[in-house]
Amino acid sequence: MRFSNRTAFTASTLVLLILVAGCSSKQFLVVHYQLPEPPNTLEVGDVSLTVSDIRENKAFLSESAQKSLRNFNDTYSLVVQQADGSGNLLGIYEINTLLAQVFKKRLENMGMQVTAAADQAEYELEIKLKEFKLDLVGQKWIINMNYQANLAKNRDLRAMETVSGSAERLKVISESDAEKVLSELLTDVVNKLDLTKLFQLARR
Repeated sequence: MRFSNRTAFTASTLVLLILVAGCSSKQFLVVHYQLPEPPNTLEVGDVSLTVSDIRENKAFLSESAQKSLRNFNDTYSLVVQQADGSGNLLGIYEINTLLAQVFKKRLENMGMQVTAAADQAEYELEIKLKEFKLDLVGQKWIINMNYQANLAKNRDLRAMETVSGSAERLKVISESDAEKVLSELLTDVVNKLDLTKLFQLARR
């Protein structure tokens, strides 16, 4: 009987720990960005990259999402995963720097050289963030993202594209499921940008 009581106590403790872990919330969200398969290399000059947050409401979390992720402080831990499945933890960033890092990796994956000096670069890629929102509706995470990509050559705007997307996932463990849906959407909308077409238009 003692063995049974001890087993029951251990099982109850494990369940309690799992529930506590599921209810806990850290200050940042972990984002996994999956690079696409490397395409044919684009032979272009140096590219400068800037990110502008032009959202009217810059709060990432809705009121209901804030209640579930109460300790979140608008920072993201970025893990970039290669096509072969390997991954690298780059650091913890606010949204502008996060997107800059992600798009930089996307450009480098296409064989481009990214520089911070816009006056020395032949091409300038500007990402304008228009929407980035995570909501919790009932037991479901819903996320939306929208941005505009402007590509200039020698300071002359040559091409632009608007990309948007949404995703949803059932909430089982608040933080983990929020991170998964965020990672899925970010990967989708970043990789959806047709960089090859943009640079082809810019060359005309």
